[in-house]
Amino acid sequence: WKVRRTLAFSIHELAVILGDQLTAADLVPIFNGFLKDLDEVRIGVLKHLHDFLKLLHIDKRREYLYQLQEFLVTDNSRNWRFRAELAEQLILLLELYSPRDVYDYLRPIALNLCADKVSSVRWISYKLVSEMVKKLHMATPPTFGVDLINELVENFGRCPKWSGRQAFVFVCQTVIEDDCLPMEQFAVHLMPHLLTLANDRVPNVRVLLAKTLRQTLLEKEYFLTSASCHQEAVEQTIMALQMDRDSDVKYFASTHPASTKVSDDAMSTASST
Repeated sequence: WKVRRTLAFSIHELAVILGDQLTAADLVPIFNGFLKDLDEVRIGVLKHLHDFLKLLHIDKRREYLYQLQEFLVTDNSRNWRFRAELAEQLILLLELYSPRDVYDYLRPIALNLCADKVSSVRWISYKLVSEMVKKLHMATPPTFGVDLINELVENFGRCPKWSGRQAFVFVCQTVIEDDCLPMEQFAVHLMPHLLTLANDRVPNVRVLLAKTLRQTLLEKEYFLTSASCHQEAVEQTIMALQMDRDSDVKYFASTHPASTKVSDDAMSTASST
């Protein structure tokens, strides 16, 4: 397996040398065998999945959409770096596939990774989902983008588990930071559901909401200059958070502390009742 592992890490380089025809004839069968190999071998092809697939013809490339789900299964379930690498590669793969393919095949994997037990995997997955929102929203018509947003609201924003609702705030934060949606679209599709979490029963969720509104949302020019109903709704929510019974919520809603990224794992150490 050590020999196969070495080739798995470099097969994309061989593909560049051989060209698309010889790659399709001689390397693709080997690549397919590596996909079913030991995790020590599979990680080699996974780390360079985008590099290899971008060299294939579009029809051959689409065949791998059906196999991406298999990367969620590993020999050792504690091998979280495998899932983190999958999320990283999926971000790169977004450019290679159509909006429909992204929605049908990559979306379910991304949502699965957003609920991973390991915070490092979740962090990358929030980035993946936000980039997916961006790609699907830019498509014509943006139907898939709206459907994905609705699914985020239903699966995470209204999740009975507080960790799911917290994940929804993190996704919204990433969408804002990376300009994945025009702010007027964010205000229509995501912000109303985000603001309802000001009444969440779990302090962790309210703390993150206060941080997101103060440190991320209000930094956007749309909310600095627009005297719209959206801006008014944000200000009313912040005022409510400033009177919260939890001292941390009050602090982040009332002040503008130096922006330091707090992981959702660290946030979970606070009381969740």
